[in-house]
Amino acid sequence: MEACLPQLPQRLLLLGAATLTATALETADLADMCGQTWQGDGLLLRSHAASLRFYFVAPDTDCWLWVQAAAPGDRIRFQFRFFLVYSLTPAPLALNTSSPAPAGPCASGSYLQFYEGPPGAPRPLGSTLCGLTIPVPVASSGPFLGLRLVTRGRQPRVDFVGEGTSFRLGPCGAYFRCQNGRCIPSSLVCDPWGMDNCGDGSDQGSWSPADCRGPSPVPSETGSTDDHTSRSPTPSPALGSAGSLRIAAERSPPAGRDPTRQDAALEGYTLLLLSPPKSHLSLSR
Repeated sequence: MEACLPQLPQRLLLLGAATLTATALETADLADMCGQTWQGDGLLLRSHAASLRFYFVAPDTDCWLWVQAAAPGDRIRFQFRFFLVYSLTPAPLALNTSSPAPAGPCASGSYLQFYEGPPGAPRPLGSTLCGLTIPVPVASSGPFLGLRLVTRGRQPRVDFVGEGTSFRLGPCGAYFRCQNGRCIPSSLVCDPWGMDNCGDGSDQGSWSPADCRGPSPVPSETGSTDDHTSRSPTPSPALGSAGSLRIAAERSPPAGRDPTRQDAALEGYTLLLLSPPKSHLSLSR
C-alpha cells in the first residue's frame, strides 16, 4: 500500500467477502450497503432511502461500498445526478491514526472519496469530494471502484444520486457500442430510468442503434420502477454484527433552494428515521 494512503481499519480492507451480483440495472442505497461489494451491469446509487426528501445526517459514519465490473476486462464509470455533502459544524482538529483527515476544502467536514481496487489494497482516486457542486465523472482503471462516505462534525448533511456503469473499450462483441466508442452491456440500453450509461446519451437515443421509444421515467423516490427493486444486501461477515446504520434525517431542500437557508428554517426540529422499519418517524424539538 502506498505511503500516502491512510491506514484503514482492517475490517474495511476485508470487503468483498459478500458480493451482490446482478445482470441488469439495479437501484441501491449506500447507507444500506456498507461493507458490501456489488457486481453487475449498472447501478443507480442513492446516498440513503429518503434521498431527495431528507438529508442523511448520521454522525461519525464511515461507510464503504465496492462496485465491481460485470465481466473480466470491464471497468467502472460513475457519475452523479445530484450531489450534496458537507457539515454545518466542522469537526474539531484531532489526531486520528486510523483515519486521518483529508487535506483541502473537505478537511474539516463530511466527504466522499473514490478508490481504485482491489478492495484489499485501495488507492485513492482523485481528491475528496464535498460541497454542492456535482463532481466530474470518474472511471476506474480496473474492475473495481470503491466509494467511501465519511461524516464528521455535529451536523453533517448528505444527499446524492449517482450512476455506476460497467463498460469496456475496444471490440464490443455482444455489448452495445456508444457513439463515443465505449461499450456497455446491452441490458442498459433504453433502461427505464433514462440513465446515460454511455456518457454521451447514445444508449437512450430515439435514433439508431438504440431506437428507444418514448420518454424514460425519472427514478422514483422509493427506488423502484416496474419490476426493478432495490436489493436488500446481506451484511458482510467482515463487519461482524454491526447491523444497519441508524439514520437521522432532516428535510432536504427542494430543487433550486439554498440548503443552508433550509437548515435555518428547520433549526430545532429533527426527524429520526430508524431502519428498519423506515416508516417510523418521530419529531422532536
